[in-house]
Amino acid sequence: MTLQERLNAMKEAARGKMSAEIRAIMARALEQLKATGQLQKALGPGAMMPEFALEDPDGKLFRSSELLQKGPLVVNFYRGSW
Repeated sequence: MTLQERLNAMKEAARGKMSAEIRAIMARALEQLKATGQLQKALGPGAMMPEFALEDPDGKLFRSSELLQKGPLVVNFYRGSW
């Protein structure tokens, strides 16, 4: 099974646990996002991400360029459970 197939299976499993109301809210939000044109600006698979710098909770600055010197870098965006 490819990674994309696994991700699709996980997405469908998660959708199966959601109520119809939640699925409808998410569908509307996706359509609103598409209407902004932001999806066309998003990086696609294999694209090079621009360099960035972020602070950790203690204020220490991490630069992507420095982290990449140690090996591949994986960036994960987690919005939390607001």
